Order: sequence, then structure tokens, then C-alpha cells
Amino acid sequence: MSARTSWGAAVLLAGALAAAGCGTAGQSGGRAGAPSPAPAASSAAPPALAPALVELSVTGGLAGVRDVVLVREDGTYSTYRKGGKQGSGRMTPAELNRLRDALEAARFPTLPREATPAPVADGFTYRITHRGHAVTTADPVPLPELGAVLSALPDR
Repeated sequence: MSARTSWGAAVLLAGALAAAGCGTAGQSGGRAGAPSPAPAASSAAPPALAPALVELSVTGGLAGVRDVVLVREDGTYSTYRKGGKQGSGRMTPAELNRLRDALEAARFPTLPREATPAPVADGFTYRITHRGHAVTTADPVPLPELGAVLSALPDR
């Protein structure tokens, strides 16, 4: 076999190997043009969150406070503070019962949507939402029922 024939055979062999062994870009072998299998979907879905029981938003003060506490029906809670500080936890059954009792004793759905006294310098505004009813109040807290709810919430 001559050098010219050897080179020709080598080129043909290389071309045949390239055509047979290479698919489209991004595929790892297999039939040319065949789609690669989709990655397996994660079978672990994120856990469902319990519905909200109560949410407290506190704003105001000279420092421009913006705190939020969200307590869910199962006693889990999340806290958010101005500046990005976040926390979470779970209330004990006794703490959760105390909070539920305070919300029930307050007759929350019957409370006025706004119960704010005259503004206090460097005071805070509290917005408490329970089962779709929001009550906004400010320092000093004018409704004793709300004081019991506030003290039953997890520390912010």
C-alpha cells in the first residue's frame, strides 16, 4: 500500500469514527442527534408550611426599627429584623397555648382595625394580623388584650 493510500484510508477511518462516535454538542455519546436523558427530578418536595396563626410587625423608633414575627399554627415561627437578621424556632406547646388563649381572650375579630393614641416621641407602631383581621396600635399599647398577645409572642 502506498503512502497516499495509507493517508486516504486514515482520513476515511478517522471520519467514520468521528461520525459514528460523536453526537451533537453537549451529548456524551450515543446515537447522533438523540436527545440526552433529562436529569432525574428531585423526589423530595419542600415541606408544606403550616398556615399563619399571627403576624406582628413593629416599626418606628429613632433607629427606624422594622421587625416582623410570624407564628404558624404548628408553633413554628420566623423573625425578620431590619438589616437582614433572621431567626426561626418552634414554640413549646405551653407557649403556643398561651398565645392562642391570648388571641381568643382578646376577641381579636372584634377589635378595632386601628387603636392608636396620640403619637409618642420615639414610639413604636404595632400591626398584629390574626386570621385576616389586622389591628394597628402604637405606644403605649392602649388595649390590654393586645398587651397579652404581644407578651405571648416569641422574642424578636
